[in-house]
Amino acid sequence: MALLSGCETGAPAVTPSDAGYDAVARDATPEAWSDLGADDRSDAGAPDCAPLATDYTPRAMMSATDSWPSCVSDPGLYVRFDMSTSSIARTTAFERIHRDEAGGRPSGFFDPARDPSPEEFTAARMIYLEAEGLDSRLVRRTDEHFPQPAAGNDCRVATVASAHPDYCAGPARLLPVVTASFRDGQLGSTAAPPRVLAARVEAALLWFLYLSVYKESLTCSTATADCDSSWAYYTGGVQRAEARHAALSRYVLALEPATHDRIWDGLLAVRCWRDLDRATPATNPALRERARDQLDRALTRGVVAVLRSRLLAMPGASSAERPAHLAFAQVIAPLLDRAARARSPADADRLGALFTAAAPEALDVAAAVETLDRLFPCP
Repeated sequence: MALLSGCETGAPAVTPSDAGYDAVARDATPEAWSDLGADDRSDAGAPDCAPLATDYTPRAMMSATDSWPSCVSDPGLYVRFDMSTSSIARTTAFERIHRDEAGGRPSGFFDPARDPSPEEFTAARMIYLEAEGLDSRLVRRTDEHFPQPAAGNDCRVATVASAHPDYCAGPARLLPVVTASFRDGQLGSTAAPPRVLAARVEAALLWFLYLSVYKESLTCSTATADCDSSWAYYTGGVQRAEARHAALSRYVLALEPATHDRIWDGLLAVRCWRDLDRATPATNPALRERARDQLDRALTRGVVAVLRSRLLAMPGASSAERPAHLAFAQVIAPLLDRAARARSPADADRLGALFTAAAPEALDVAAAVETLDRLFPCP
């Protein structure tokens, strides 16, 4: 298994925007499964994990101590370009797939301690397929760490997606996992336990959310409201001090608050860049990439935090739960291959080999966690 080497992308004009459509109020979102104890939390972001000299640091005297000019983000609040941010509804949909309070099911869809029923898989899939919802963006989601194809870069075209699976990560990498898992769960297939299928959906959707934060921070160059989408895909549409973060941010906040804060700093850096670079299209790609690099470093550690928590849960989990943790890890681990390979090809190969384990008992959890923490020690 190849596991995420950064490539600066070109002009993003051809990539569809996720901004617009109808405004959606953020519903109170239920908490998805979280097997977090004190031992699951890492010390990433501790004092020895200092920001880079080029980073935007709004929590330090409202950015007075960094090298960035004064901007709208300095007070520490995200200031929207547009109060209508449709990506908020997609993070809410992620939470509803786990537990739909209004519909009554799913109810604990991502909980590895239980097997969702076929009816819950159907209900979860219907949420996933809602108009302008998760599926509508996952089927075209690109990974902007990789260069755009020279010609014909619409990832909704099957031949383009198959020829460029790294760039067309949504349709090429994630859609097959989501489609097969929902289908097998609805049919009551015995090929894998239902909780394993649900774990694969969870991991694939978290991967989608990560890609979306990064992609929208790029296309904000030509559509300013995409900065709002980038912020919302991580936070669920709330400010830093609000308690009810959704989707990926809820996971990271529970595991590594310091990493969560660094991601927030990165989101505010992106918004600061766009405040300082107001032309459309934007004219300061160097400042844009400075902000996006800060954001992506923290986001990557956030994904590591989520992955390592599932790995650390495995030894103490029941024999029925462990395969779900392994399934989650095996879906989301390849997201880290590009970044791991840029740091150490040998360690990237080591991680890839570890995650080919055919059974939970065959996975060396300690080696996997140690390698992840060595590769990605700080946000």
